[in-house]
Amino acid sequence: MAEWEYRVVMLPRDIQVMRRGLLDRQDPAESVAAYVEQVLRERAEEGWEFYRIDTINIAETPGCLGSLLGQKETISAYNLLTFRRPRTMSAR
Repeated sequence: MAEWEYRVVMLPRDIQVMRRGLLDRQDPAESVAAYVEQVLRERAEEGWEFYRIDTINIAETPGCLGSLLGQKETISAYNLLTFRRPRTMSAR
């Protein structure tokens, strides 16, 4: 059974989409896909294989003052890319 080592990369919550000239508009979805493809390519060049993508929700409760002022709990979603590669003998 192979043992793996893992690397997790968080995708930014906001990916800035740059609009080019009027005749050369890029679809925002294509921009996001290109960004993710770049991350996948960079990790592959380092020997990592894409394993999975997950969304993790983090609940943040307000502080004392926020609670007194009626602030509610906020939930933030984070997208994580997980990569893996076989663990080498020296890394055990």
